[in-house]
Amino acid sequence: MSDAKERPQPVRNGLLTIDEAIAYGGKLFDTSADFDAALDHVLVLLEDAATLFERRSFGSSVFLSITALEEISKAHVGIFRRDNPGPKPKGGDPFRNHRAKHSMAILESVFMTERIIEALGRERADALYSEAQTTGFTTVREAALYCARGPSGFESPKIAIAPHRAWEFVILAIETADDALVGCTTHSYRVGKSFDALFERVLARQPGDEA
Repeated sequence: MSDAKERPQPVRNGLLTIDEAIAYGGKLFDTSADFDAALDHVLVLLEDAATLFERRSFGSSVFLSITALEEISKAHVGIFRRDNPGPKPKGGDPFRNHRAKHSMAILESVFMTERIIEALGRERADALYSEAQTTGFTTVREAALYCARGPSGFESPKIAIAPHRAWEFVILAIETADDALVGCTTHSYRVGKSFDALFERVLARQPGDEA
């Protein structure tokens, strides 16, 4: 028997959730220009997340990174969605569920490049994948935006979101966009170069492991 540490089994399967989102239906795009507009929006979110990280506004950076992940999953899956005139499948539209969008965004293919594994490390990459497929990032999303009282007392986003956690989310969101969206249109290849430059820019600003 191997002593290797096994990856926790996900509660949610991102590929199955994609199938559910497609089956639910509801066309998102009419033309490739619509997809390109969604892609440009993702790039703006990522650039803003990176800028906020550099300004040490870590909570706002995380919130925009997670928002970008949600928009990435919609743009990716939206390519395949069609209007469904029949009865809607049970369970509601995954496009309206934060956790579902996180699981659809963070697929195993995101972690197939050397640069993301070298940046995060295999253990953190596996942990982020597991987080996306089990609890999702909803709790982090809320903590990044709102003040609240937690188990240890009052917390603000400045307290709740550590610099390294914010850095991880920006890196993860950029790589996810590159994995899911580049190659779908001619315009996406040009945007892909911007993703690459942004990844290197954020990579060079990796903070220490502050609590």
